Amino acid sequence: MAARKVYRPEEKMKIVMEGLSGTISVSDLCRKYEIKPARFYYWKDQVMNSAQDIFQNRGRKIDEDRIRAEKDDEIARLKATIAEVVQENLEIKKKTGERLKMRGQT
Repeated sequence: MAARKVYRPEEKMKIVMEGLSGTISVSDLCRKYEIKPARFYYWKDQVMNSAQDIFQNRGRKIDEDRIRAEKDDEIARLKATIAEVVQENLEIKKKTGERLKMRGQT
């Protein structure tokens, strides 16, 4: 018994698109790529069902980009705030250290 060929997603898409083009019958296509017609129709159904999601998600992609940009801005703002607080902390430590030296407590 021959080992079953595993098709990559690009190959599956190519086979389905070739089948949808109408230039070759499904039976000839299946013979050409050594797959069963049921497998071809399964792949075709997957393509057709996922195609609807592509068109429905157009608005969501824009929202995702906007949300990502807002998150990036928030991260940049938080990093700047942290840097400011760290700088203030260092200045306070420096002043405290200088005061303690002046008092002779170090």
